Amino acid sequence: VHATSFIDAVLGIADYQKARVIFDVLTTAPLISPKLAPLGTLFALPEEMQQLVESHVGSIRALLPPDAPAEVRSHFDDVAWIPSDLRANAPLADLVVVGPPTEWAIDWLRRHVIETLLLTSGTPLLLLPAAGTLTAVNHAVLGWKAGAAATRALHELIHLAAPGARIDVVAVKHGLGDRPESAIEPVIAMLKPHGFQIAGHALPSDEAPQDALSAFALEAGADLLAIGGFAHSRLREIILGGVTSSLIHDPRLPILLAH
Repeated sequence: VHATSFIDAVLGIADYQKARVIFDVLTTAPLISPKLAPLGTLFALPEEMQQLVESHVGSIRALLPPDAPAEVRSHFDDVAWIPSDLRANAPLADLVVVGPPTEWAIDWLRRHVIETLLLTSGTPLLLLPAAGTLTAVNHAVLGWKAGAAATRALHELIHLAAPGARIDVVAVKHGLGDRPESAIEPVIAMLKPHGFQIAGHALPSDEAPQDALSAFALEAGADLLAIGGFAHSRLREIILGGVTSSLIHDPRLPILLAH
């Protein structure tokens, strides 16, 4: 279990939001190597697997403060089936928080859990960076390209941002004839009545959109980068090799994803 910093970060978010937390502990059948997932599953006796599951759950419970508003649930299956199991059995939630790759033993499982929940649950995902924490969102960057997923990210950001927060609405130019400034204007008009401090930005297209957005957010010292499906019509393409793939693989600041 690689979870100490992640648990601390999630409990910090929950404390600020006055929220209840459910930790889902994912235990896979043994693998020859995590790099072979979803292949390479080894046989294990049921008694051995039960002991492994109880050990994982017990390790998480031992890291929780006695009065933490948290529940621990376990999921065990072949690694290929766990994302679907989680989708079918996970309770309704306001937000799903996912730790960085450094706190996952199997990178394949992390990527496919993100993909499955994002595409099917209707719940926004918050991806935390390594050793990252997040409490109040006082400054956020919204990566914008008009569409259903970006609009969903906008609405989720309104709920998550602190009152009076600064929000930079950023669009990346995609060609000489592209005018992202005109797409930003309605977003600014929608956000202003909520009392946020709003600024619009159009970034040049001389680098990949995910790099431009991440660099802008980091340079601005933002607490959070919120994005939807701003580069492709199919979010599956984005996750498996499109514009947000690097943000998912190695987030350098908290990323709010919505679909």
